[in-house]
Amino acid sequence: MTTTAGVVWVMVGLFLCARAIGWFAQSPHYVIPLTIAALAIGWIKARFIFSRLVRRNIRRIKELSPQKEKICVFAFQAMQSYLIIISMIALGIVLRFSPIPREYLAAIYLAIGSALFFAGFGYFAG
Repeated sequence: MTTTAGVVWVMVGLFLCARAIGWFAQSPHYVIPLTIAALAIGWIKARFIFSRLVRRNIRRIKELSPQKEKICVFAFQAMQSYLIIISMIALGIVLRFSPIPREYLAAIYLAIGSALFFAGFGYFAG
């Protein structure tokens, strides 16, 4: 089950990074500094915030394992986390239709996507 969780985190991270790269490719402004800043923020967020969440999720998955023969595929996240996930998806949709320049949205997407990507590998070690 932790492998499934890792695949989900890595794939969502890659999706967000791909979207960001597409937007950066269309923009001639500030691409290099925004990319560097976004990747640095993503790494920091993965290292100090998401890694704790990954460890907590792994612990919960392992606690569920002895009690059940099969675990629901959605059990890798706590139920209250799904509210945050739904809110983040909604915010992403709102931002895409906002007047904010794409290069700035790309930086946000790259920071979040790279954080999910980097932290997702923690599930494979768990």
